[in-house]
Amino acid sequence: MNEPRITVITPSLNQGQYLERTLQSVLDQQYPNLEYLVIDGGSNDESVGILERYSPQLSYWVSEPDHGQAHAINKGLGMATGEVVAYINSDDYLLPGSLAAGAAAFTDPSVLWVAGHCRYEFADGTVETHYRPTLPQGPRRSWLRNIWYVPQASSFWRREVFAEHGLLRQDLSFVFDTEFGLRLALGGVLPVLIDRTLAVRYLHDEAKSADKMQFEREWVEVERQLRSRLTWSEKAADLGSHSLRRLLMR
Repeated sequence: MNEPRITVITPSLNQGQYLERTLQSVLDQQYPNLEYLVIDGGSNDESVGILERYSPQLSYWVSEPDHGQAHAINKGLGMATGEVVAYINSDDYLLPGSLAAGAAAFTDPSVLWVAGHCRYEFADGTVETHYRPTLPQGPRRSWLRNIWYVPQASSFWRREVFAEHGLLRQDLSFVFDTEFGLRLALGGVLPVLIDRTLAVRYLHDEAKSADKMQFEREWVEVERQLRSRLTWSEKAADLGSHSLRRLLMR
């Protein structure tokens, strides 16, 4: 078996109406070296019944109270045995062949992070956007100001990345994936990009991503904290450009 072992983690809480589609999108890949972990936060809808039905095909699942989405994913990371890891939320889904495509990009042992395209789709099938991630451009301080982002649904990482750069921040609810990607980038880890659509982000009213105000509130503090990772010269340049902008606006 030459394919690297991939651990896929699905965090979930009361997403029973979407959960089965997510499970099928992972299991139907027929990837030969898959470890699939589902970490449910103690759902009181139909989720547990669905997980019981799929239990023979899952490597592990649990339904118990946790401390939020990032905590659930971190629990899965603590159990993961795969060389490569990914997480797909319980209202999103993978597209056929995405695991094999992601695995193929890791044949180079220096590759630590792989990302493909992600489709953002409404319930009626309307596509909001087809997101094609790019590498960050310009000075590093602009990565924070412009919020450089790679969709997690279409991302894969070597498990060692989490050991070296830390887990997801459990004190964050809305921007922990954005923070993690920028933390890696500022630490010198950038994704290898695949020219292929790997996943679908499902857009609905109950999705956390729909709450733009909460995202912005969390991001203010996260940006300040990440800025501390810049060098003194980068901070000085950022301060200078900010002062110039204020002067020109007078």
